[in-house]
Amino acid sequence: MINRYYKEGQKLDVAGLNEITVLLDRSETEFSEIGWNCWRPKLDGPPHKHNDKDQIFYITDGSGKIKLGEKEFEVSSGCLAYVPAGLAHQTITTGNEPLCYMLFNVFHTQDKEGHATFADHIEKVKQIRKHQAETGSVDADLEETPADIKACKFFPDVNNAKVYEFGSNTTTLLLDRNETNRVEFALIKWREGMQGAMVAHKEKEQIFFVLEGEGEVTVDGITETVKPGHMVFVPRNTPHTTKAVNGELVYLCLNSMVENMNDESFDAMYHRIIEGRIKRFESGDNSVGE
Repeated sequence: MINRYYKEGQKLDVAGLNEITVLLDRSETEFSEIGWNCWRPKLDGPPHKHNDKDQIFYITDGSGKIKLGEKEFEVSSGCLAYVPAGLAHQTITTGNEPLCYMLFNVFHTQDKEGHATFADHIEKVKQIRKHQAETGSVDADLEETPADIKACKFFPDVNNAKVYEFGSNTTTLLLDRNETNRVEFALIKWREGMQGAMVAHKEKEQIFFVLEGEGEVTVDGITETVKPGHMVFVPRNTPHTTKAVNGELVYLCLNSMVENMNDESFDAMYHRIIEGRIKRFESGDNSVGE
């Protein structure tokens, strides 16, 4: 298990435009990467795209606009945007404070853009980003846009989506696996005092970002406390469970699909596993299941 606080980590300066605090580096995972990205006040950021990764932005501070292709959205704390690979996008800070968001990257291949670390990636692209900001043109990256681009999605409130009941907790599904390239994303709410059944996922690695409450996460026999701002990484095929200790525990959950999925959608997966999951939870069965 990796358990880190979102404001503590390696700081990467991107040509004076924005600063990224690295929480989980691509060198530590199979397909995932997490950073806290803060854009300078009163800045029109560089219009750009990424052909080899999907991104999710969860706004933590500030206000501004995010352009996703031809669409433009007003953003503030609590908003979430899905940026599919190949889609030109831009961050614009309109307030007097930095516009900051949790940046979730999910790569298409283990090559991870050909860059060994997040720092290596920034070093190789920061001058391109500076030129894009100065010219307002995305073309400086010299990469051909993919023919098939998934649809972007935007959520003014992450609480407003379909909810699935798991007994100990609920899952609000924001991004389904069949809408993205390799991503599934949800809001998880654990009832106070509840501990879930022990699970392991052979097809995905997971990242939790805590928004509310206090709890305990156990990964491969190691238990650690989590509070708002904590990021937890769970490698695939690793037994884990969560307990809400003080109040309702709420976190964002990123599923990065590592292998081909048995189920075509979250809904199909839910209906296949839910009976066994709730039975283990209600009986206190500590065996590992899906």
